[in-house]
Amino acid sequence: MAGISDRPVSRPKNHILQRRNKACFTCKIRRVKCSYERPSCQRCLSTGRKCDGYPATEPPRPSDDPPVILMMVMGCPALSQCDHAASTAFQFFTQVCAPALLNFGSQRFWNELVLQACYLDESIKHLTIAASRLGLHHSADPSHQPADGDSVFLSHYGTALKLLSGKRNPDPAFLLVACLLLILCDEFQDHSFAALQHLIAGRRILATYQRSRYTEHQSATIEELGPIFARLELQTGELYSQVRPLSETWQLTKNRKSWLPGDIQHYATPNGSKGQWITVDDAARSLQAIASECTSLQLDGPPPPTRFHTVPNSTTRLNEWLGQYILFESSVQSRPTRANLPDLYLLRMYHSCVHVLSRCEPFKRELAFDSYSSIIEQAMVACGFLIRTAKMRIIPILFLVGTRYRNASVRRRAIDLLQQCGLDGQLLARVALRVMRIEEKSVTEPIVCSDVPEESRVRLVDMLFNVRTASYILRFKRRPYGDDTALESILIPAPALSWDPEPQKPVHACELLKTVLRFDFMAFWYQDDPAFAVPAGFCLT
Repeated sequence: MAGISDRPVSRPKNHILQRRNKACFTCKIRRVKCSYERPSCQRCLSTGRKCDGYPATEPPRPSDDPPVILMMVMGCPALSQCDHAASTAFQFFTQVCAPALLNFGSQRFWNELVLQACYLDESIKHLTIAASRLGLHHSADPSHQPADGDSVFLSHYGTALKLLSGKRNPDPAFLLVACLLLILCDEFQDHSFAALQHLIAGRRILATYQRSRYTEHQSATIEELGPIFARLELQTGELYSQVRPLSETWQLTKNRKSWLPGDIQHYATPNGSKGQWITVDDAARSLQAIASECTSLQLDGPPPPTRFHTVPNSTTRLNEWLGQYILFESSVQSRPTRANLPDLYLLRMYHSCVHVLSRCEPFKRELAFDSYSSIIEQAMVACGFLIRTAKMRIIPILFLVGTRYRNASVRRRAIDLLQQCGLDGQLLARVALRVMRIEEKSVTEPIVCSDVPEESRVRLVDMLFNVRTASYILRFKRRPYGDDTALESILIPAPALSWDPEPQKPVHACELLKTVLRFDFMAFWYQDDPAFAVPAGFCLT
């Protein structure tokens, strides 16, 4: 043993190779021993040669471990594909974004099922990072659209689409989750048409669902996703005419013995008759109470960026009203009358407008109305059909569009329709026209909403009457529209008829505008009745 210990220790060959790899290029070529001085070795200089330098050293690898949440959810194989920005975005999704997406889907769905899907499916993981990246930017600057310049978002969004398109036999549950995440990404970017296409794609997947073809876990996931898509359909104006519940005469048949998870009828299953409306007037009064609260509500912070986000109290009440309305509509269609159809369409339009108001009015940001183009323009289409049968009832909707929605052609169409709605509509058309001219004063050839800058947009406060000048005084505010913002005013000439009592003229016109600003549509609900007489306390010239 002593002889073995006295032997000289030989260095391994790989140590010699490592030393040789660190030699300068000139000594390597000459196959001589390098002296390793920097920046030029002494052996090259002593022989009069030029030292060509040394190979670049590799940068030290980071020793920081990835976040524990990332390791738990995404799994080890995916860690190399996630940089620091992506992991930060994913952490933002789990801690901030997911808990707020409660309008469609429960907290368990967003905080558990989606995260489990991230672990099992690469496309869901990349879509989650892409959506959370948009949410992260929106929370920092609500007016900024980062998608076009955010390389992290574009990379993960593109990777997700590539993975989805390359699947041959995809799991339908994962596809439905992907559709919801794609809708969320489109909502963050105000791409309403793209969101509609993904909603339609989810509907088609649910239409082919057969429980016997899937495992118990897959079926449970699909049946939880079905009601989410059903509620999305209910609140999408473009699809409502196709998915509205049918009467009781259309029920399950021999070929279809049970409801599908995404059926509206399945979602609108009654939980008892307590509190159910008896007449259309009951439904209108219930919605009016919600509208009055929405127009008087004042909240801090930015408005909800997507339809998945909620507004405290208002969103829950509007969703409950819509669910009860679906049951009421189904019961009415089983005993239809001539007046039912326009009344039901009006209620849906009023609900859509109150939905938009609840998400824009309390936050004092006029730019928020631009995000609801599909809802507003769908309401305008319905107004075009109802102008002959319910012209007085659509006045609040037309006035809302003419003064709060800045698309040039749509708001002009609303003003044109207002002029066809009697004396009340003609006065409000003049007010809306004056608002449009104020906002577009410094804009040449406006087309889309964004052509009208935020600093040019006004918000109406009220209207007074000047007896001396026989003119209405329209008062409004500019951004930031708060209590500290100074009031501005402008005159609108409206001489009264000489034989009208003087006090009656200003009272009717000013109260009319206040009624519309509060969205008190019940004041117009009965005005299409033949017994109703429109007050003629003013003359428009």
